[in-house]
Amino acid sequence: MNELVRYDAMCHAIAEAHTVDEVKDIRDKTMALEHYARQARNIEAERQCIEIRLRAERKCGELLAGGVDRAERGRPQKTSSEPTLSDLNISRDQSSQWQRLAAIPAERFEADLADTMWRPTTSGLLERQDARERGPLPDMRMDDHSLWLWGRLGDFEDDGLLKRDPADVVAGMIPHMRATTLRLAPLVAAWLGRIG
Repeated sequence: MNELVRYDAMCHAIAEAHTVDEVKDIRDKTMALEHYARQARNIEAERQCIEIRLRAERKCGELLAGGVDRAERGRPQKTSSEPTLSDLNISRDQSSQWQRLAAIPAERFEADLADTMWRPTTSGLLERQDARERGPLPDMRMDDHSLWLWGRLGDFEDDGLLKRDPADVVAGMIPHMRATTLRLAPLVAAWLGRIG
């Protein structure tokens, strides 16, 4: 119940925010919570964090479409104190994606978030919208383990693990985590080697 209250409060804070930096701060903090929930294998908390992050990105897109991004494209700003994308630590790609999220009709955005048969992502929401614009959305249902494996492998790339030395990552673990990882890693590597 307490998690639901926090979820509702975060959604309300996003809806009531009037500046990009307010919403981006919520988004950035939620990303950290999403990472912790994933590490703790708390699927429900991770899902709530994903939804909050995506709602924040959508709200940022709405606000960017109304102001900040204009200045980056060379159009005059409303005021000289209006921050630029670089001031807000937002890349042009993020700005573009978030504005595209904001352009998704609200009922479609909500339906995609409510679909428990997939793990929503920014790019996934945009791909679904692109597919809808091209024609009927194909059946997206799949085996839970297939979805889980795809998500975890994507985390290796998204979290930057592929760029790190595995020995350094393992060295940062407490003893029982390290022992479990050293026992399971060869088994998982052998299993993954059978793909394709």
